[in-house]
Amino acid sequence: MSVTGESMNHANTRTTTEFVRSVDSLERLFYRFSERNPAHFSIVAEFGVTLTEAKVRTALLAVQQRHPHLSVHVEDHPGSRLGFYRADAVAPIDLTVHETGEPWQSVAAAELAHPFDRSQAPLMRAVLVNGPSGSTIVLTFDHTIADGISSVIVMNDLVNALNGRTEPPLDVPPSVEDLIARTLAAPEDQGTNGPSDPRMAAPTSVRPFDGIPPYVHTVTLDGADTAQLVNLCRAEQTTVHAAILAAASRSHAMLLGTDFVRVLSPINIRSLIDAGDGCADYFSCTTTAMSPSDGTAFWDHARAVTAELSVARSAPAVAAASATIQQAITVDAECVTTEQFFTTGMPCDVLITNLGVQDLQVDGPIRPTALWGPVVESQMDDFAVGVITYEGRLRMTACGYLPTEAFLDGVTAMLGRAMQPALVSLAAAPR
Repeated sequence: MSVTGESMNHANTRTTTEFVRSVDSLERLFYRFSERNPAHFSIVAEFGVTLTEAKVRTALLAVQQRHPHLSVHVEDHPGSRLGFYRADAVAPIDLTVHETGEPWQSVAAAELAHPFDRSQAPLMRAVLVNGPSGSTIVLTFDHTIADGISSVIVMNDLVNALNGRTEPPLDVPPSVEDLIARTLAAPEDQGTNGPSDPRMAAPTSVRPFDGIPPYVHTVTLDGADTAQLVNLCRAEQTTVHAAILAAASRSHAMLLGTDFVRVLSPINIRSLIDAGDGCADYFSCTTTAMSPSDGTAFWDHARAVTAELSVARSAPAVAAASATIQQAITVDAECVTTEQFFTTGMPCDVLITNLGVQDLQVDGPIRPTALWGPVVESQMDDFAVGVITYEGRLRMTACGYLPTEAFLDGVTAMLGRAMQPALVSLAAAPR
């Protein structure tokens, strides 16, 4: 379907726009929530070489031409309400250049404090930071058009473009709802029963957005520690993500005195629904919880979380989660509806979004030395943690308005404490 219309841009000139597709419920959830509570995010790549502004601009143009969502904006019309539209003339991806060698953490924090105008494309921007030892690129995305895996895909395409290799344009990415309807069975009636533990339903609150950059703190596990953690989690019949959740819950409890910690985990469902490499929101999510001081051993907590996450990743659970969002975030939903959905329907104390192992498929000599992300602040949870493993090293980035350094250092310390006795026990086990 092709629909055209007219709108006024910031220069007060009339432009023609073409309807691309409707904004689905998941995208609408983030669009409306971000009207008062910006929830955009960044991915960061460090390079051991210095990149020129001209080279990066050329690569950004190639990426924008490949991914349709990097040229759309959002319009709200009576009846049809939110939709993605493309203007007859789309601005290139904005690039800001710093030649001062400023730490990327402060750059990313400033990006999180700067909302997008969703009525103007593109809904992605970039920062190039050149320092004495190389360059850093920060890519920031509005959550209406992209998820964390999208940011990795776009970064991969950008690095290949920096090496002179460009990929052909992709089709407009279908909505996650359409893909779920095509590939998964309709969910069974889930009933109206709430969580078995009433502490799961205790509402959270939204921090009013004030444009103040959050704290951003980072931690890297070296290659040996990362491999040790992976192997130990496998031996303990759990996952690295579950171990990080157990460690984060303990750090949260020690730092803030909480006795019950809820953690929200986004779930990558691209392979489940055959989503491919499009830049769009293709994820589900679930909340798990634990009482860090209830006497349960660290690895028992991690295994319990692994079991819960395994269920949440299943096709029936993904279909049910999507149906819940579609029922709650209708076409006429406004910001207050999405705030209520997050604070009462999906309350959490910590957000941990783990992009997994992401070794970029790069053809050429220009390659990142480190990847970080997602760098995100939701305005709701106490801490938001992005996790990514690149070239054998696990990296974590924590954002928030509470003491993020103490929290993330506590997570690392908890992982270290859990690893030592477990390693001794495993080494002593009979072969």
